[in-house]
Amino acid sequence: MKIESQDKRIDELLKGNIFLIPRFQREYSWEPDHVSEFWDDIMDNMTEPYFIGAMVVYKIERSTLAVVDGQQRLTTITILLCAMREAFKKLGRPELANGLQAYIEQKDRENRTVYVLKTESSFPFLQEEILKSEDAEVPFEIGREEEAIQKAYNIFKEKIDQNLSEYLSNKEQTAEDNSKDAADWLSMLRDTVFDLNLILVTLDSEDDAYLIFETLNTRGKDLALADLLRNHFAKLIKAASEVDQVKQKWSKVQDTIKSSPVQLDPDTFIVHSWQSRYDFATKAKVFHKVKDTVNKKNAKSHLDRFVSDAEQWRSIFDTDYLWSKAEKEASRSLAALRTFKVVQPAPGILSLVRAYRDKQIKYRALRNALSNIEKFHFSFNAVTSSRSSGGISGMYSSFGRSIFEADDSSIAAQAIADLVGKLRDREVPAVEFDAGFQQVIYTNKHSSQKSLVQYILKKVAIHEGQPFRGDTEDLTIEHLLPQSSSKNDRDHETIGQIGNLVLVDAKTNEKLSTKNFKEKKLF
Repeated sequence: MKIESQDKRIDELLKGNIFLIPRFQREYSWEPDHVSEFWDDIMDNMTEPYFIGAMVVYKIERSTLAVVDGQQRLTTITILLCAMREAFKKLGRPELANGLQAYIEQKDRENRTVYVLKTESSFPFLQEEILKSEDAEVPFEIGREEEAIQKAYNIFKEKIDQNLSEYLSNKEQTAEDNSKDAADWLSMLRDTVFDLNLILVTLDSEDDAYLIFETLNTRGKDLALADLLRNHFAKLIKAASEVDQVKQKWSKVQDTIKSSPVQLDPDTFIVHSWQSRYDFATKAKVFHKVKDTVNKKNAKSHLDRFVSDAEQWRSIFDTDYLWSKAEKEASRSLAALRTFKVVQPAPGILSLVRAYRDKQIKYRALRNALSNIEKFHFSFNAVTSSRSSGGISGMYSSFGRSIFEADDSSIAAQAIADLVGKLRDREVPAVEFDAGFQQVIYTNKHSSQKSLVQYILKKVAIHEGQPFRGDTEDLTIEHLLPQSSSKNDRDHETIGQIGNLVLVDAKTNEKLSTKNFKEKKLF
């Protein structure tokens, strides 16, 4: 592997080079805090040389370099240059704006305009809305990456405008002098950005780039398992045409997870998907497991599995996703596990849902399995807050593999029966459950268990065949003996216990709020 390194300033870097963001790179993802911190660093080092780290690239052709590491910084700097360009225009200095634009775009050998930064994922938004000096001509759609780019652009424009306004509003001198001072400050900012220093590391080939990308990202604080996996699949599955299967399929995985109204993490999905099919491994070790298992022969099937698993995994946490009215009992059990804040069963449940969607097990088997999992974690986690030594996570991973490897419904049924038996063996003793249940309370002062209390009250009402008081499903908790009757903290906790609570709709709750216990009984 041949590696060259050079000290470069930003102006030297941009002149004469075209930078391509390759397929294995993540989207632009700097948050507003990152952008503001970068701006503050520049302000703190105005007119001073400032080192911004290393940038790793590999050669494609002539002056075109593909970015392996440093994409986020390069994109942010380019966005900042564009914001300065627009500020020069507002100051009536088109010659300075055009001078900046010469670092954002250049002419190729055939006199065609090409942008210094070439991206696919944010095309054509970045090119038309940010890099282009004139008005946009090509329609574009706004996605997550485009929103991040727009936010960064707006932050820079706002901060530049704030500084310029201080010069332009100076009443101690003429408007012409104010404008000159503003342009001088903006030129100083431009020169500070151009003088930023970095080390440019240049590789010879794309294969070297995959290796370096993986090495850099497995050692840095920006480790993202999803990025490493995308890189691994891109290395094994080469684009055979204009349609990049890896890019499209991995984008589908990310979109499925990130578009959920429930906040979900792609890295957690990858861990759960792997645990549901192979051996139990922590997040830190999953990538190495994937590398050892996924090769050129089986990469496509593994990628397809991640795509399909993303849908099923999301439906475990986003219980309005994919579940029909006929499957409401299953979705209610999954919603209950969210109420209990339990995630250990996810690999096993993913295998169950996958087997059900693949018609390997029937709905009844899925429903009963989820019901048993729900009941166990209600007592083990929600009520008694029992702690596992780690065996429960391994148990669910092992169960997930058993379901995944099952050749027919009878083998799957036996795996489910074995799991139910293991859950019963781990049941919380009745005396511990009773003690924990007495601690489940809800008052204005103790509201952290509100969702759990609502869950319990619904279950009790259904079990006892009691109709819910009210006309809507938007049920609230009403205290039979009012909270105002408590004289001390002990009374308050007693009033908050399950036996003194009932679910009613908001309208009924309002009617009951001013009544005493005797009047509430009659109502």
